Amino acid sequence: LPLLALVMIVSANPDPAPCPGATTPEVNACLAARFSEADADLNRYYEVAVQRARKEGVAKGFIQAQRSWLSFRNSECSAIFEKFGDGTIRTSMEIGCRIRLTRLRTYMI
Repeated sequence: LPLLALVMIVSANPDPAPCPGATTPEVNACLAARFSEADADLNRYYEVAVQRARKEGVAKGFIQAQRSWLSFRNSECSAIFEKFGDGTIRTSMEIGCRIRLTRLRTYMI
């Protein structure tokens, strides 16, 4: 099973086609929708994984790991936002970071 997860990570397209839009707000709205989808996928997998972890008696550690990962993702992507300072691309870069890390975590669960 771990090998299958690795294959899925490597073969997954982390960056789908660019969001359409003629303006920054249009592109950001598209990216926000993609993040919502990725986050919903993660939550579905997470709930199943928590149920499995409870049966195995390791739920406490798994839940703590998820909380730590969320903190990491938020800090990492906030740093991306800060890196781009006052540029209009900063929000797109931050949301893109959240999408990539969330998809990766979904595969890792």
